[in-house]
Amino acid sequence: MNRTLVLAFSLGIVAACAGGSGSSPSAIQVRRSTVSVAGGTSIVLSGTHLAFLADEATTGPGGTDMNGDGDTTDSIAVVIDMNTGVETRLDVAATAIAWAGPQLYIVVDEALDGRDWNGDTDTTDLVLLHVSAATPTQAPDFIDELQSGPTTPLVSSGTRVYFASATAATQPFESSLFAISSGAPTTPVRVATRDGTGPLAPRILAKDEGLLFLALDETVEGRDLNGDGDATDDSVLALLDATAGGRTIRSTELAVPAASPFRARKSPAHGWDVGFLVSEFGQGQTNLNDPTLFTGDWQPTQCAGFEDTDARDSILHYLEFSAWDANPLASPPVNTGLVGCRKIAFANGYVATISPEHDAADPNGAEGDCDLNGDGDTLDYVVRWAPMTTPMLPLTASATIHALKDVAGGTHGLSELEDRFVIEVSEAQDNLDINLDGAKTFDYLGSLLPSGSANSITPWDFTHGPTYTNAFGASWLTEIPDRSRLGVAVEERSYGPLGSPGANLDAHDPPLPGEDLDMLDSIPSFARFETNPTFLDFPGVGVGVKHDDAGIVIANDIAFYRVSEAEDSRDKNNDGLETGFILYRTYFALGESNAMGVLNSIPGRPAIEVNPEEAHPLGAAFIADERLQGFSGVDYNGDGDATDLVVSYFLF
Repeated sequence: MNRTLVLAFSLGIVAACAGGSGSSPSAIQVRRSTVSVAGGTSIVLSGTHLAFLADEATTGPGGTDMNGDGDTTDSIAVVIDMNTGVETRLDVAATAIAWAGPQLYIVVDEALDGRDWNGDTDTTDLVLLHVSAATPTQAPDFIDELQSGPTTPLVSSGTRVYFASATAATQPFESSLFAISSGAPTTPVRVATRDGTGPLAPRILAKDEGLLFLALDETVEGRDLNGDGDATDDSVLALLDATAGGRTIRSTELAVPAASPFRARKSPAHGWDVGFLVSEFGQGQTNLNDPTLFTGDWQPTQCAGFEDTDARDSILHYLEFSAWDANPLASPPVNTGLVGCRKIAFANGYVATISPEHDAADPNGAEGDCDLNGDGDTLDYVVRWAPMTTPMLPLTASATIHALKDVAGGTHGLSELEDRFVIEVSEAQDNLDINLDGAKTFDYLGSLLPSGSANSITPWDFTHGPTYTNAFGASWLTEIPDRSRLGVAVEERSYGPLGSPGANLDAHDPPLPGEDLDMLDSIPSFARFETNPTFLDFPGVGVGVKHDDAGIVIANDIAFYRVSEAEDSRDKNNDGLETGFILYRTYFALGESNAMGVLNSIPGRPAIEVNPEEAHPLGAAFIADERLQGFSGVDYNGDGDATDLVVSYFLF
């Protein structure tokens, strides 16, 4: 049974088959693992190899003690060769895993595993082990003892893994961060620094597009690392190019807040455009958004009399990595003066963040309790952006500053798509009737190619399609790594021409018995910009997704997403129920969509997992919930019950 695409301004038609795996020439064969997992299990892929953490407690009736420590409370590392289907249990209690090419690295807590891996006569350490995908049945190699505490112990970057070692550095220009590569998989190499004063012990904070964000702790180093006259700051930001060996760590000499987002966008001119927040309190209790630090046009006119005078905010900074790394004195980090939180984005030479208007609203502070968007209150989280030029002149006109909806999916209402920003605006919070229906009740997507400075009027475009008459919002919104598309769950209730919102987007044509008749659903769309004329296009499929957790992932020009039978009002897996969640795929080139079987309803879990660093992934994995197939469930992993979450996988 086919269903046509309902977004009339879209470029093509995508049909959605009612069930089964379809008969596409690109048909995908799904295989299952033989163990079960917890909903938060780590799943990592490299080429045709898959690794994840099995759950002892739910594998087999009554659980299974896989590592022989006398309990069934551990998470056990498992490796699968997706080409052959060979599954190898490593039988070590792991807390994290990462690939460097075909080499798997496993973080093991000795206390959980019940074994002294580093031979120091106790079982209190956090250690790093290694297994090769070519010989997974061999005993793991001990690599090193790791830093303990609330930190990311290791991160993968292509054919390398970086980890924070407990082996302290002792000399200037040395760090306790190590890199280990697939070419020498058991030989870690200490990463050098640019600090000639003494050694450093960085913690791993995040990685984005190959750039590593690190934290330096003054209380550990016993010295002032950010020049503010004290040695009490625990997160002074340092950066490392993680794309190749031989790179060195350089400190920004700026303290970041605990809740800072990070963004590193690859740039041919700069290596990366890098954005982060700086803590006024950590940076010597300095008021970094004092208007007197900037030129006269920096301050929004609507903020006159509401100048920020405290030193408790988190302020957006950016740097152009190549120039800064070569000469930080000549090309230092730039203070935008914009209070930030939740998200940082880059587009067309501009940097953007989300600013809270009221101090009490967010731990990152606010812009002096100023009504930035001119809606009569100071309760909003608004989008602010500025050109990466000198002097620093952010756009300040209230007509272009909008209150964002903190939409599910990870963007918080601000995202990058190609060289533009896309935001989701709350009509109610912005006091704005975007769709001209006489009410202010919905949320709407707007796009902008940023330009101008200070009081320039650069309006956001809330109408989409070649005729520019449609407006709608998203109940869920996510970026894909290369920012060529957005995954959007389009809300039926907000969809339609200006002045007449609402449409039943997941209806069949012609209608079927028991047809979905409401306008409460969301359908999956895969937004991109079209040219001649330029407009934000939303090709999609007329099927109801889980509205607040669509889980859209795009890989190899195929979109995968989480369909909700209840919201779609159809039994997609033919089990006599309309209570499950189904994995669907849409082939862009073929204009065809197919169901792949039951998925899960794990909050925040993407529909499938791929290696985000692979431009064309070879394989993918997802978690199937045995309870969602039929009245009594189906035992996918063959362990004697039908109550498990089971890792499933396929090759493209």
